[in-house]
Amino acid sequence: MLISMLDYNDDGSVDPSTIIPLIDGGTEGFKGNARVILPGFTSCIECTLDLFPPQVTYPLCTIANTPRLPEHCIEYVKIIQWDKENPFNVPLDGDDPQHVAWLYERSLERANQFNISGITYRLVQGVIKNIIPAVASTNAIIAAACATEVFKLATAL
Repeated sequence: MLISMLDYNDDGSVDPSTIIPLIDGGTEGFKGNARVILPGFTSCIECTLDLFPPQVTYPLCTIANTPRLPEHCIEYVKIIQWDKENPFNVPLDGDDPQHVAWLYERSLERANQFNISGITYRLVQGVIKNIIPAVASTNAIIAAACATEVFKLATAL
């Protein structure tokens, strides 16, 4: 969108008065980033997606045969048991409390079979939706870094 708003001079250079900077920041647990994107000069968000770490996945052999973590039990129920038993005759909906409760109960059963503790309703929700808990201090630091970039741009320092 911001690139489409750029105007170009006769020599093909970007008209500096049409550059609208974008301040981008985000957090994931204890990790975070803040950056300024200048359309036409710096990489856009889409161009840098490969720089972010991949989502955590668990090998199917681990979750099916040798679970060691509560997350392994939850993934097993989510991937294997849901399709096998099809409890509500609909696809899994991580926002449906009945679906989450069913997954929680089955995950708890599986964890007990392998003497694994730590299954909680909240953990089940997090695994289903790939939610990583926010850390307030990380959010505050990244928000401050983004605000600093805005002040730098506003005062042209």
